[in-house]
Amino acid sequence: MYSNPPGQMQPELAEMTAFSQAFEAWEATACVADFPYASVLALYHKLGKHFVPEPVTDCLIRAREAHVPAGGAPRLSAFLDCMLDKSDDRYDYASYCALELLELPCGDPVALTLDEIARERDMALLALLGDLVGFEWRALQGQESRLPQMRPDAALASKRVQRVLAAMRPSLLRLGCSSHALPGKIDVQGFLDWRQAVLPDECRTRMALSILPVHVVHDEYLFLRTLQAFEANFAWIAVLLRGALHALERDGESALESLEQANGYLRETARLFPLLGTMQIAAFHDFRRFTEGASAIQSAGYKKVEALCRRPDEERLNSIAYAAVPGIRDAVQNGQPTLEEVYARACARRHLSVAVLGKIEAQMGLFASQLLRWRQAHLQLARRFLGERGGTGYTEGVPYLASVKDIPVFRTVPARS
Repeated sequence: MYSNPPGQMQPELAEMTAFSQAFEAWEATACVADFPYASVLALYHKLGKHFVPEPVTDCLIRAREAHVPAGGAPRLSAFLDCMLDKSDDRYDYASYCALELLELPCGDPVALTLDEIARERDMALLALLGDLVGFEWRALQGQESRLPQMRPDAALASKRVQRVLAAMRPSLLRLGCSSHALPGKIDVQGFLDWRQAVLPDECRTRMALSILPVHVVHDEYLFLRTLQAFEANFAWIAVLLRGALHALERDGESALESLEQANGYLRETARLFPLLGTMQIAAFHDFRRFTEGASAIQSAGYKKVEALCRRPDEERLNSIAYAAVPGIRDAVQNGQPTLEEVYARACARRHLSVAVLGKIEAQMGLFASQLLRWRQAHLQLARRFLGERGGTGYTEGVPYLASVKDIPVFRTVPARS
């Protein structure tokens, strides 16, 4: 049974009145720093992005065109682009997940140590998944008004909270979260208090701006935050792979350390699948009616990782998967270096010891094995929620995932457990 869409907005809707007043006051000064984010978000959360009426989007279009300087105010520009993606007819996976607002590493070299990368990545997961814990916990306590339809029962909500914490466990341990806040304990509020104390204000701002559901079904919050967590993981894995292939030219030990860390993150990413498995199938099909145009096949993070391992075959490079990420396809076609070719060059040059090269190959084989298992888990989850239905974003859904699950990660290095 589907939930009822919010329908046409009524004039007395409190959020509409608050939006109108806040927007008119802002337009009088048009100070970018004072943009009424909270009023806009409250209205979108009340209705769902798919149901926001034209007069509201007209205001936001006017704000973008008249008051956002070209090349300036990047956060406000990104926010308005995400809010207006459906109006602009460019709605896709990246805008649905508000990825630009998360400010993930974009692929350029990152001048961070491995310890600094670890902290940045762990803090990103704390921000994203910790926010999900807070949402589920408040809903369980009857203190959350957003996305009120098709709430899970108390048993499922409690199970979900514990699975979020289980998915975060390695990051929480590295960040120094005390044991009372880890899975197996009931002190969820203790975890939330700890998170509030350690999370920077900037992270909290990104979290507030980056939850833009299309409907008002409770489980879409879980869906969005989990997708964003996958993307954060792949973004940082790509940073590590890029670091490894650059290091291979000069320092085998550094390359090995980067690969080991990338393998650790890919292994931890698999912890998100049991969490996503707590989504109610009926709830998923309910909000999915309004996500046409957005599909995980459009994920730039995953393609970035795949293309850093080896050059994709021409058939795949010319497929819908890479058509959705033209920047990555262009980088590949322009000769972006890959881990496979740099490793082969290192073997030919013999500037690294045989022992180090063997360890690097072993880590590459382990990475390949884990990525293949990740694809299989993705396929199994899709079958559970979609059956043999088509996917969103004009894709073939489960048949597509089945067709690509066995594509070799490397041609010259076999997967190994």
